[in-house]
Amino acid sequence: MSKNNIIPKSKEYSTDGKVRHLSNDEDINVKLGKILGKKFIDYRKKWDDANNMKLITEFPLFLQLDMNQECNYKCPHCIIGHKKEVDEYYEGDYLSFNDFKKIVDEGSEYGCPSLSPQGNNEPFLIKDLHKYIEYAHHKGFIDIMLNNNGSALPIKRAQQILDSGLTRIRFSLDAIRPETYKKVRVGSIPLDRVIKNIEDFLNLKEKGGYKLPVVGVSFCKVKQNEDEVEEFINFWRNKVDTVSIQKFMPPTTNKQKYKKYYASDQYNEEPVKKFHCVQPYQRLTFRNEFMYPCCVSFNKDLKLGSIKTGTIYDAWNSKKMNEIREIHRTGEFYKDKTCNDCVNLIYPPEQEFLN
Repeated sequence: MSKNNIIPKSKEYSTDGKVRHLSNDEDINVKLGKILGKKFIDYRKKWDDANNMKLITEFPLFLQLDMNQECNYKCPHCIIGHKKEVDEYYEGDYLSFNDFKKIVDEGSEYGCPSLSPQGNNEPFLIKDLHKYIEYAHHKGFIDIMLNNNGSALPIKRAQQILDSGLTRIRFSLDAIRPETYKKVRVGSIPLDRVIKNIEDFLNLKEKGGYKLPVVGVSFCKVKQNEDEVEEFINFWRNKVDTVSIQKFMPPTTNKQKYKKYYASDQYNEEPVKKFHCVQPYQRLTFRNEFMYPCCVSFNKDLKLGSIKTGTIYDAWNSKKMNEIREIHRTGEFYKDKTCNDCVNLIYPPEQEFLN
């Protein structure tokens, strides 16, 4: 790649070490601060303090809602592509619109700034998704974000999303070559149709003079696509606000099943000895009705309660949540089995995984 095609380091950032966000313009949060003003800037200062473990807020700064496990794709490196594992690791009722409103109402009461109504699913399979976003927007959430696969966004829905109050939208693609796309996005529509959907959305946004949502694309780097990362970046960098490159994270602890997806450069020579996960300082994650301290699928033993019988405030301030924060403040992640499994799956020890 030529020198002129390299994105400067100053235009790259990460909030968790797992995802690199690349911007061809300014830092996306600086851009959003200029659009949304002081309230957004103040929230991001708190976010940075939480990321540095200098601040434990009264209420989470971010609510991640894995509302259901419905998707029109069956990607092999995602848990949704493996029904038996979904049945094993997920439990409880899907989140209804009434459940969503209850969550948003409590978040609004405590001034929670950020929310995503999406997890391991395709959010545009939810009927009237824009009404969920509108509800959160009208309740004062200022940073509402959404990942999707780009397959279910016709012009009418695109217009609804542009008018909903959404702050960020990201299209998960994982490939730039059609033949690779078919392999890593099993059950997908053709890649050229997905690209057209994204371009139609961008054109509609430009013609309507919308400043938001900012638009990104993402690429989960696995063995099967690792040779096209730069090609992906170069194709999208001048079309969207951000390009995100993500480390592969096995959706379960079955490392023998999923190790074939690790990119060549993801292995560590030695096991990680100290690690600070910031998610318990940032967010509360819902998987269906149940609340958890982080986004991994295999953390059932860290369940903090159900929204049907408890509150977000109580879960966030619970003894279990504070214990998880403490082991990550000190870097002693290995004191919890789930956290130990997670770290060694994100940063796999070469000797253990390649033998």
